[in-house]
Amino acid sequence: MFALFSFAAYLALRFLPYPELTAFLERDYSLVLTDKNGVTLRVFPARDGVRRERTNVQDVPQGIRNVFIRAEDRRFYHHIGVDPVAVIARAIRNASARRVVSGASTITMQLARLIKPHARGFGGKIAEAVDALRLEARLSKDAILELWLNAIPFGSNIEGLGAFSRARFGVAAAELDEARAVALAVVPRRPGLYDPVYNAEAALVAARQLAVRCNVDAAAVAAAVAEAAAPLSDGPTADAKTPFYAPHFTERMRSLLNYEESSKGASGSRIQRLIKTTLDLDLQLYAEERLGAELAKLSLNRVSNGSVLAIENSTGAVLCYVGSASWFDDAVSGKIDGVQARNQPGSCLKPFLYALALDSGFGPNAILPDIPSVFGAGEAYIPVNFNRRFNGPVRMRVALASSLNVPAVWMLERIGVSRFEDSLESLGFTSIAEKRGAYGTGLALGNAEVSLEELVRAFSVFQREGKLTGLRFIEEDHGNTQSIQTLSPYAAFVIRDILSDKASRWMGFGAAPVFSTPFQSMFKTGTANQYQNIWALGATRRWTVGVWMGNFSGMTVVGKTGSSIPARIAADILSALEMADPDDAPDGAVNGVGEMVEVEICAFSGMRATRFCAGTLHEWLLRERTPDVCDWHRAGGVVYPSEYQSWLAEWLRVGQARRGDGTIRLPRRGSVFYVDPSLPVDAQAIRIETFGFGDDALVFVDGVLAGRLDSAGVFVAPVSRGKRTVFVEDDVSGAHVEFEVR
Repeated sequence: MFALFSFAAYLALRFLPYPELTAFLERDYSLVLTDKNGVTLRVFPARDGVRRERTNVQDVPQGIRNVFIRAEDRRFYHHIGVDPVAVIARAIRNASARRVVSGASTITMQLARLIKPHARGFGGKIAEAVDALRLEARLSKDAILELWLNAIPFGSNIEGLGAFSRARFGVAAAELDEARAVALAVVPRRPGLYDPVYNAEAALVAARQLAVRCNVDAAAVAAAVAEAAAPLSDGPTADAKTPFYAPHFTERMRSLLNYEESSKGASGSRIQRLIKTTLDLDLQLYAEERLGAELAKLSLNRVSNGSVLAIENSTGAVLCYVGSASWFDDAVSGKIDGVQARNQPGSCLKPFLYALALDSGFGPNAILPDIPSVFGAGEAYIPVNFNRRFNGPVRMRVALASSLNVPAVWMLERIGVSRFEDSLESLGFTSIAEKRGAYGTGLALGNAEVSLEELVRAFSVFQREGKLTGLRFIEEDHGNTQSIQTLSPYAAFVIRDILSDKASRWMGFGAAPVFSTPFQSMFKTGTANQYQNIWALGATRRWTVGVWMGNFSGMTVVGKTGSSIPARIAADILSALEMADPDDAPDGAVNGVGEMVEVEICAFSGMRATRFCAGTLHEWLLRERTPDVCDWHRAGGVVYPSEYQSWLAEWLRVGQARRGDGTIRLPRRGSVFYVDPSLPVDAQAIRIETFGFGDDALVFVDGVLAGRLDSAGVFVAPVSRGKRTVFVEDDVSGAHVEFEVR
C-alpha cells in the first residue's frame, strides 16, 4: 500500500502541470557577442533589463561548482529536494539560540522559490518544499544546479553566476578559479552587505569563513575580494569590467538580430544568445589605434573623426568595423556610425565609372581629352584637376590611376549619367537610388553622398571578378554570400590592374610611397570639395579596406590634409592582415578573364605601336578591340587630333594638330554669360575656342567681321549684352554658336 501511494505521489509530482517552470525555462538571457575567436565583445541585458548570461553547468569547473554547493547545500547530491538532516540540525540550532540563526533551504528549494515565490511562514515553506520535490522528479541534479547557477540573484540587477563573474572579474564563469568563486559565493546571502564593490570589509570576513569550509587559500581569497572591489573606470555600463569593444559594430549587430525577439530551443528552453561574429578583435583594436594616432596629428586641422571598415572578399565577412574615433566623445558626435553615415566620396566613384566604360566598348588604351572643357546643359560645369594643370590627351589607364578630373567628366558625359546611376545601383549604392537624377555630370567626381560601407562592398568586386556579395556579420551565417555578376571579369581585371599600376599613377601622385606595399595591392583615394571628407580604399586578393576621415558636422578642415593620410591607415591594415595570414597562392590575375591579348601600344596615342612611336608599353586588350596602328607619330614629327590645337599652342607643347572640320568648342550652344558689375565692360571678354580650322580663319560676331583666330584657334570677343551669334569660317568649313550675355 505504501509503495502504491509513493508511486502515485511520484506520478503527481512528475506529471501534474507546472506552468511556472515552463515560463521559467523560457525566460530571456543576455545577448553575448563574441569575435571570430570567441573573445567577448559586448553583453546586452535581457529584455527585462537584467543582466543574465546562460552558462552550461558542464562548462563550469568542478571546483567552482563545489564552492557554491558547499556554501549553500553540501548534501545537494544526496537528498530528494528537501534535506531532513539539515531541517533537524536547523531546528536544534534555532531552539538552542531561541531565535532563527540558520535556514535549511536546499539549492532545489531556493530554485523553487525563484521559479514560484511563496508567502513567508510555515505554509510557504511547505509549498516551497513540495515544488522542490516536483523539480527533483522532473529534472536531473545537474539540470537543477545549472538552472540555479543561472538564476542566483546577486543584486545590482544581475542574475546568475555568468553575468556576476563578468561584472566583478571581467571573465566568464568557466574562467573563474576557486578563490574568485569563494568571493562571489557569499554575495547572494546578503548582496548589499557582501558584494565587494559596496562593502569589501564585510565581504572579506564572509569569504574567509567560506574559504575555511572549502579548503581554499585565505590569501588568494583576500586577493580575489580586493580585485572584485577595485574601483571601476568610467564606462557605459554599470561596471566597466564587462567587455565593451567595437560599440558601433555591436549596436549594428543588436539591430540586425532584432534582439527584441529571442528564439527558443527544440526542448522549449531559452537558447543562450551567444553569437560568434566575424569581427577580429585584434584587428579592430589595431585599426582604432591607427585611426586615433592619425587624428591626434590633425587636431589643429579640424579633422575630428574617422571610420574604418575591413572585409574578407571571398565571403563578405566584416573583420573590422570602427564607426568613429571614440564612442564616448559626444563633443564630436562619437556615437554616430561613420560606416553607415553618408558623405561625398570625391574621386572614389571613378573606378566604377571606368569599369562601366570598359563594359561599354572603351579600352584602357582609349585616349581621353584632359583639356579645359565645359560640360552640362542648363548649368555649366567646368571641372579642373587637383593640381590645376591640363595634360592633353591621356590614356584611360593614366586618367584613372592619376585620378584626373576632366577625363572622368568627359567619360561620364558620353556614358550617360542615368546609365552610371544604374550601374552604381547594381553595385549596392542604395544612396544613389534614393536621389536619382539629382547629380548631373558632377557624379563622376563624387558629388553624391554615399556610405563607407557601400564603397567598401562595391570596391571588393574588382577582386571578385566583377561579382558583388553581401556583407556577413555572423561567423556561421553563410546565407548572405550569394554573388551577383555586376561587371565583366575583364572590366574587373583592368580596373584592378590600373589601380595597382605605379607607373600610371605618377602623373597624379608621383612616387606615392604610401601605395607601395610588399604585396600586390590596389588603392583609390578621394577628397571632397573643401576637404570635408578624405577617403581611401585599398584591396588585395583577399581583403578590402576602406577609411573615411573628416567630421560629422560637415565643417571644412583648416589647411590641406590629403587623402594620403587615410591611405596610410588602409595600407597598414592590409599589411596587418597579410602578415597574420600570408597569401601563398599565385596571383592568377589574368586567368579566366576571357579572350585577352597583350598588345604593344604607343604610350601617346594608345594605338598599336610603330617604329616612329617615341614610347611604347604593353596593354591587355580584348581580342576584338585591338587598335589600328598609330598615325600620330610620323617621320616628320607628332600630329595630334585637331581638338588639341589650343592646348598645344597655349601649353607650348611640341607637335601640331590636324586640320579637320572646323568646330567651336567654347562657348557651348545656349550658354548664358553675366557681366561683372564691378569691372568696366571693356575690360571683360568672352573666349571663343575652336579646333580644326585653318590658319587665319575669320570670326564674325552678329554678322560683322570681328577678327581672325590666333594660332591656338582662339578669339577673344568683346562683351555686349543681349543674344549673340558667333560664326567662324575658313576656306573649307564653317561653324556657328549662339549664346546670351546678361
